[in-house]
Amino acid sequence: MVLFCALGTPALGVTVAEVPRPPKGTWTVDLTASRVLQPSVQAELDQLGTELDDSGLGQLMVVMVDTTSRRPSREFALALFNRWGIGHPGRDDGVLLFVAYADRKAEIILGDGVDEPADQEASDAVMAQAIVPGFKRKDANAAVQMGARGLKQLIENSRLNHPQDAAPEPVAGEDFVGSLSAEEFLVPPPQMSWSPPEEASTEPGLGVFAGGAGVLGAAGLAGRAWFRRRPRKCKACGTQRLRLGEVADDAHLDAGQRAEESLGSVDYDVWWCEPCADVLTERYGAFFTRAARCTRCNYVTGKQSTRTLRSATYDHGGEEEVTVRCGHCAFVSVSRRSTPRRTRPSSSSSSSSSSGGGRSSGGGSSGSW
Repeated sequence: MVLFCALGTPALGVTVAEVPRPPKGTWTVDLTASRVLQPSVQAELDQLGTELDDSGLGQLMVVMVDTTSRRPSREFALALFNRWGIGHPGRDDGVLLFVAYADRKAEIILGDGVDEPADQEASDAVMAQAIVPGFKRKDANAAVQMGARGLKQLIENSRLNHPQDAAPEPVAGEDFVGSLSAEEFLVPPPQMSWSPPEEASTEPGLGVFAGGAGVLGAAGLAGRAWFRRRPRKCKACGTQRLRLGEVADDAHLDAGQRAEESLGSVDYDVWWCEPCADVLTERYGAFFTRAARCTRCNYVTGKQSTRTLRSATYDHGGEEEVTVRCGHCAFVSVSRRSTPRRTRPSSSSSSSSSSGGGRSSGGGSSGSW
């Protein structure tokens, strides 16, 4: 479940206990003084949350406050997640998108059921590629909207909801790592440091654990960016290669690769050696994308759609038909997959609230702008 809450800012701030639970059937709470979220965006977030909850795949909410009153934002968000019990009982499939607007902080809290390494990687990408850039552009609605869409995909694609699926293919960065020499691979990344919040956590260990998860995620993205931009030398002549720009590198990509870049599913770096007139092409897949891999041409240029064949109930799972239409080679593939059965609401959860029953140990991502 993804939860996004937006809270208003009293003079002395707001506490976790003062954050009102969203009414049953709604998945957003905007309490910012200026009511940042537009009605149309709130309507979409509520629709995303309802679709996830009704399908039994998870729950999605959004919470936005002006300030957490000097309490570390990650500690605040984690405490709120567990107070509300976001997610279905026994599955822990909730996700909370929390924003302290005036504090310029954003947090993603993952439920324990959607907190595997691939889920964490996707969470980091949503934060770094959708949420933080949106706020930096001063477009809070786009930041929240795109963040929620990405987190919905995270839940839908999680191993929890596809336990029989094969492990996903490595991200593009790994495609060329295997071709590096031991000397190139073992070059250490830049040293990174992190200072704990000035204010100590009121719940022992909670702030350090939760904050550390977000920092490690940010460090992983920074390390990947450094690894991607580090200088390359031509193995044939030893000359340092030149990394071509986005326009110039298209001349060295085939039609399928250019199609992937236009969709944003893959980004290619082309490194040019002038003396040898040689190019080195490296592939980097997006951490989250709507495009699917075509089984015929093997490019990530497919548009995927689903059709429910049998709806899931509380007694049995469902089945859906998945159609992938490739925008590069025009091939159409059709397959079927099972969906999990719906989860009955916990008897202990409030009948007037959307959430109840899930738990998080602190996985997820942190961002600021």
